[in-house]
Amino acid sequence: MSLALLEVLLAAREPLVLCTVIQVKGSAPRHPGSWMLAGPAGLVAGSVGGGGGEAVVLDAAREALGDGKARVLEVEKLGNAAEGPEMVCGGTALILVEPLGSKSAYAAARELLSRGERALLARRTATGESAAMGRSGVWSPAPPAGADPEAARRALEHGLPLLDEAAGVFYDPLVPPERLLVLGGGHVGRAVAAAAHAVGFAVTVADDRAEFLAPERYPEGVQTHHGSYTGAVGAFPWDASAYAVIVTRGHLADLESLRAVLGKPWRYAGMIGSRKKVRLMLDQAIADGFDPERVAAVNAPIGLDIGAETPEELAVSIVGELVAARRGVAAASLARRRPRSAS
Repeated sequence: MSLALLEVLLAAREPLVLCTVIQVKGSAPRHPGSWMLAGPAGLVAGSVGGGGGEAVVLDAAREALGDGKARVLEVEKLGNAAEGPEMVCGGTALILVEPLGSKSAYAAARELLSRGERALLARRTATGESAAMGRSGVWSPAPPAGADPEAARRALEHGLPLLDEAAGVFYDPLVPPERLLVLGGGHVGRAVAAAAHAVGFAVTVADDRAEFLAPERYPEGVQTHHGSYTGAVGAFPWDASAYAVIVTRGHLADLESLRAVLGKPWRYAGMIGSRKKVRLMLDQAIADGFDPERVAAVNAPIGLDIGAETPEELAVSIVGELVAARRGVAAASLARRRPRSAS
């Protein structure tokens, strides 16, 4: 689900049906959590796969508008003939088709997303009854019958949809736009910016050297900030969906960046460096008065433990760790092998 589709849903004045892929077996064009909105005239926005399967879903949406009842469709894509009429993706998709009544759960989800927080929609497949939950565990409105708080928490943390077939509840996590600040535009920073942009992060690269921010060095859409690292951190929009990667040209600039980042909210922060440098930087931050638990949350040395050496390999290692943070997965990071300093 995109924030844009959520805005369309909330702004619509006509009756709408929300169609959601809730489970895929085998291969299908759209993954669980994909949304499509339909109205009296047909498709409004989004897609659950296109082609003949989507046409079947749109027919069901028209029926749902008429009788006001939610339903679950199984759309098969199991054709075996290249020139036959059946879809040949090789799997089946379950689609929840629900006429929208109250939008209070969706408004609550948007409020959470607007603050940079994740939101979870729990939806009862038999009725379309829905409620939103944030990281606090508070529901708005009351959770649908059969909702399991622990299953909801797992789906929210991992950012992956979950269908509880026995309870008839679909857990649909919504993730806000994720922004990444790369502090340092050198070889590693440049490679990290390109790799992170490719997996959907909104990337800003900051450096105090203008030549390292030349537009031709970065993919289209990557933003740049020229000036001090402290100034770049101050100008960046921080919230619970923000990420920071510290890869400047030296330890003094790294320490400047670390001090600035530690004073901000973020989902992930990491800093490059040898184990000796990392220990010195983090110990200095604690000596400066920063909360030791907050300092320990910084991933340093940054990246996954894959033996990376070149800037491009280091970018794979670092962005892999960003994706692990996005999904709430405990990965084999270099930081987990960091020796603790005596104190």
